[in-house]
Amino acid sequence: MTNEHKVLRGLSYISVIFAPILFPILVWIFTPQGSVTRDTAKHALWLHIIPTLLSIFIFMIIGGVGFFTNSINATSAVSLILLLVAMVVDIGMVVYNIYTGIKIITS
Repeated sequence: MTNEHKVLRGLSYISVIFAPILFPILVWIFTPQGSVTRDTAKHALWLHIIPTLLSIFIFMIIGGVGFFTNSINATSAVSLILLLVAMVVDIGMVVYNIYTGIKIITS
């Protein structure tokens, strides 16, 4: 595997910092079918999309709880817990993406 492929594979993960969904899509589109780089870009893309979908889902739950309950305390408690879960998952995914990208580039 050439250094260019390793860099593209690593940047697909590290792009969570500078172009979260765009860079893996571009790498996935412009690399040939069946290549390791294309598969890595697809995997990195999913690792970028999952926290986004989770955050959207959590905000929808918070909105639903706020809409259907009359208790500000219940809404605040549910919101705080769900936002902490989203924050932990998002930070964990960013750290994992950066770690994986650096591991690929340095291997």
